[in-house]
Amino acid sequence: MLSQETVLQTKITTPTVKEHVLRRVKIARKMKAVTNFGVTVVHSGPGYGKSTIVASFAPTFDAISCWYTATDFDDELIPFLRYVVHSIRTRKNQFGEGILSYLNKMDRYIREEEIQDLCSLFINEIAHIDGPLVLIIDDFHFVQKNPDIVTWFHWLLQHFPSNLHVILITRERPDWEVITAMKVKNELLEITEEDLKFSREEVEVLLEDIYMLEVKDDDIEHIYSLSEGWVMALGLLSQRLAEETSPAGLLTTQGKLEDLFKYLATEVFIKQTPMIQQFLEQTSIMNVLNGEMCDEVLGINGSNYILQSLTERHLFITVTGKNQYRYHALFKEFLERRFIGQEEQFLLLHKRCAKWYMKQRDILPAISHFEKIGDYSSIGVLIHEHGIQLMEQGQLSYVLEILLKISDEIKVRYYMLWYIQGEILRYRCLYEEAETAYRNGLDAARKSGDILVIIRSLKGIAKIYLDTIQPIKAERVLSEAIMLIEACPIEKKEENQLYAIMAENFLNAGHAPKALEWFDKLDIVYKQDEAGNLEARILLRSGNLHRAKKLLLHKKKDHTEGTLQQSHRETDLLLSLVEAFMGNADQAKKLADAGIKQGIKLQAPFVEACGWIRLGHAVQLMEVYDSALAKECYQTALEIMEELNVSRGKAEANMGLCILHTNQGAYEKAILCGEEALKETEEVKDNWLSGLIYLAMKIACIHHRKWDMAEYYGLRASRLLRNCGDQYAEMLLSFWKSIYYYERQEWKGFTQSMNVFLNFLQTGNYEFILSNRTTFGPNDLQQFTPLLMEAQNREIQRVYVTSLLNELGFSHIQTHPGYTLKIQTLGNFKVWLGQKEVGAKDWQRAKAKELLEFFVTKRNKQLVKDEIFAALWPSVPEKTITRDFKVALNALNNALEPVRKARTEPFFIQREGNSYGLNPSCGYVLDCGEFESYASAGLEEQEPARAITYLEKALALYKGDFLPDQKYADWCLNERERLMVYYLRCSEKLAQLLVARKEFDSAIQLCEKVIEKDPTWEEAYRLLMFCYYHKNNRSQAIKWFAKCKHYLESELGVEPMFSTKKMYDMVLGKAN
Repeated sequence: MLSQETVLQTKITTPTVKEHVLRRVKIARKMKAVTNFGVTVVHSGPGYGKSTIVASFAPTFDAISCWYTATDFDDELIPFLRYVVHSIRTRKNQFGEGILSYLNKMDRYIREEEIQDLCSLFINEIAHIDGPLVLIIDDFHFVQKNPDIVTWFHWLLQHFPSNLHVILITRERPDWEVITAMKVKNELLEITEEDLKFSREEVEVLLEDIYMLEVKDDDIEHIYSLSEGWVMALGLLSQRLAEETSPAGLLTTQGKLEDLFKYLATEVFIKQTPMIQQFLEQTSIMNVLNGEMCDEVLGINGSNYILQSLTERHLFITVTGKNQYRYHALFKEFLERRFIGQEEQFLLLHKRCAKWYMKQRDILPAISHFEKIGDYSSIGVLIHEHGIQLMEQGQLSYVLEILLKISDEIKVRYYMLWYIQGEILRYRCLYEEAETAYRNGLDAARKSGDILVIIRSLKGIAKIYLDTIQPIKAERVLSEAIMLIEACPIEKKEENQLYAIMAENFLNAGHAPKALEWFDKLDIVYKQDEAGNLEARILLRSGNLHRAKKLLLHKKKDHTEGTLQQSHRETDLLLSLVEAFMGNADQAKKLADAGIKQGIKLQAPFVEACGWIRLGHAVQLMEVYDSALAKECYQTALEIMEELNVSRGKAEANMGLCILHTNQGAYEKAILCGEEALKETEEVKDNWLSGLIYLAMKIACIHHRKWDMAEYYGLRASRLLRNCGDQYAEMLLSFWKSIYYYERQEWKGFTQSMNVFLNFLQTGNYEFILSNRTTFGPNDLQQFTPLLMEAQNREIQRVYVTSLLNELGFSHIQTHPGYTLKIQTLGNFKVWLGQKEVGAKDWQRAKAKELLEFFVTKRNKQLVKDEIFAALWPSVPEKTITRDFKVALNALNNALEPVRKARTEPFFIQREGNSYGLNPSCGYVLDCGEFESYASAGLEEQEPARAITYLEKALALYKGDFLPDQKYADWCLNERERLMVYYLRCSEKLAQLLVARKEFDSAIQLCEKVIEKDPTWEEAYRLLMFCYYHKNNRSQAIKWFAKCKHYLESELGVEPMFSTKKMYDMVLGKAN
């Protein structure tokens, strides 16, 4: 990593400004306002004096000012931030200790949350500085397109400390949305090319007072017209004027300003002595000049004097620090084009420059000089020796770009190049290319007898097999590498890495106890700081979910792991799986989404594919279950794995599809997907995942009552999972065995498996599976209840079972159907018994269905017979009503509990004396109840983000009006109207919140739906007018006001409210 000693001080030093700089009123006014704005952007093409102007005003700011000149080598977040910190440390020497420490632990690829953490650290440290601080970043165009730097700035600008003022000097205005938003809100100060151009009067002052020339008015006008106020051209023209006895010799041709510059530069160059011409040409290859470097590279003395002389003569050279200079970009390009024709000198001096930088141990500029002359052999030597250091500094993209240009012949000679190329390709998930690179390096190292590189190459190949979970292949190369340690002692860190890889490999093979043995060989410090999520994965595959989650959350919070992509070991991906196993669907989904974004950001498609798999698991557990989305997630992952040619990565996706098809009732598809998954896991001997796949297939067989196959898959799962030592998986297997024996009424087997299940449930702290839907648990949680009641009846751990039934609220019931009653009332009336929908024939009587609708509408109370009769049989003779009611009630109970034993009390429909209704303790799921709950929470919530979440969930449940098939029934009119008002209020508040976030299109859609439901809902019209007003669509805003006025007059006979008219006036005011 870059240390304080390797930070170029010239990049964090304010450039020295000439004594005589023209103070211009317009520029001065804007520069004085810098500390009134958080951000100032100074942007123009080259040659407009941006840096000079800012540097000349920096000492006048009523604040501490710090300078940083960016270069094209800083186009990565880590070196960029390091220089930002060091620039501030020139004035506040204790600043940024925590940031630098954080950066020193990091590699190249950075998660978005880590960028936010870095920004938060920066903001907090800035906030602790007493008084204002101005941070000036020159040549910002070199870094402003890097996505990590852009993300860092976005986060900074959203949480900008009040005492910080940033000046960005750039050739291009950043095209960031946040910059545009700041401009609109008048929170941004801009100094543009137009501001920097000299006016006619300023040209006159410049020529006469600064350049001390006597110029006539006509000549001033001519010079102004010719230069268009471009200070670069003005400088050249002034030199010509000083040399000409008459201004008639000035250029009069038309063309681009760049063409004018090239012409004038030629004229200036010709006027120099041959020695100066040669000096200018030969030093044009240098990005930064100093006397010492020029003397050594050119083999002369007195370079510093020449540079000072050129500066005094305004010859397009800028002072960047003490005895440090650089040519203006256009002048440098002009000189370099002249010099490139002198091939021998061009090659020689580039080599000398490279060697000079090598002596300074500044490797990147040395590589750059070698690359300009195509000397890839010398580059190979540098990367061979310093490549790992460059990777640690975050230069992976640049190093890979260079490596791909180096021939195989050179790489064979300097075989560490193959290893470094393999490392970078592996980080990019280009596994085939990475393995080829590693093996090429391995072959070359074997021929040279280089044990260390052999070990490193074997380690790299093993990491590929780890990333793609191929434990048998990994074990072979790891064993060879560990044997070689005896012949060639290596650094303790590399030895720890090999032990950690071996531990993880045993883990991938499903041998958690062996993995733990190798993990225990690691140094304590390495375990804490370098082992990543290995310990958490061991805990996960051992069934210690709570400890695994706690450790992963700690890792996520402190970010002690490296930031190179971790394949399937990414913290978010592992946490998502743990949350899915524990039934926390929302958290699992959020973490899976983060994993997908991380994969895309890191250009790591394997990580992205794992994210899609985990998202599929999470979606299957969501309250509003979308099977199509879950399937799409798994299919996306399979497609990515196919493109990567990593067939092993398909196993978990196919396992997810097996579970999905089971829940959809597609038995054959479920088994087929399970078999596809097993092909991959059994080939690589991943016993843990194979055991889970067999468990998923056993569940499919139980769902479809395929008892023989259920027993077969159960035996395979039991053998594998017991050897893996995963208590959580064994607990799940014992539960499904209990279901198997319960359904077949094999009570001996039931007693044995139920005892095992209850033991695991207690010792592993797994009670959450009784209240949360989990990946391998029952889709309907009510499936637990009859098993627990049977266990209670058979005296199986009676005390513990009774406590569980009490917690579930079923302590006093005698029977339970074993499924949840789910009722949809919004948009359509549908009923499900667990996963099975009640069909039209299942009702037997239309009145049975209507009776349930009535009970649902009056769900908060028990109904006496007379009330039921009056609502559903208003005109039926009294002597037949009782009979009809009994028939309908019996049909309803049969529809809801088709396998209820004779002479047992119904579970879902409750009778208390002469009153009937839904059993409030039966755990039924009612969509309108959930809708009302989310709606109330959203309407009451004050925090916008949480309110939006609640309201969106509520509106997703509102699929239409309440009981639309009872459109004319009086008994449900009030409930229908009440719920619709909830819907309108939710839509209104959500639209208001979206407007506040400037999401106008989404708000418009919501408001239009509101008006479709209720054309007199006035707030919807106001929001529509406001949205179209801000979208600059005046005509639509006016049309909506006209509609509002029409409906209010025709429906209610009233005028629009004052606030509506005021909104209309605002629209007209905008128009006028």
